[in-house]
Amino acid sequence: MNNFKLRKHSVKEASFIENGEKEKKNNVEISVEGGILIPKDFENSKYLTVQLKFSVGNPEERLYLILETLSIFEIERDGENIEISEEGVRAVCLPVALAELRKTVKKVTEAYGIAVLDLPPFEEETIEK
Repeated sequence: MNNFKLRKHSVKEASFIENGEKEKKNNVEISVEGGILIPKDFENSKYLTVQLKFSVGNPEERLYLILETLSIFEIERDGENIEISEEGVRAVCLPVALAELRKTVKKVTEAYGIAVLDLPPFEEETIEK
């Protein structure tokens, strides 16, 4: 059995457009896309990465925000057998990466001086403690 420990969460890219001349909408489209990078050679690499791309609105609306983050997890090995599945990483690492993304969205919007986005937890954030 392998465990994963978050080692670093960083913003790869952030950009926003706020056009005060456009009408404010009540409903804003939010999307999150992502990918998981699992090393092929576990002997030489002990890290895996969850990459997320978050966006709010679109360029034609009053607010358009794009945020790309990287969450790097250390693979803590138990024994000689190292077997990592995408499903296992998705179940354990993705909720942590999404929680970090939510915190980052709040901090970035606050730093940009725009309306702070304090998002509710994502559906996938079901970490058993």
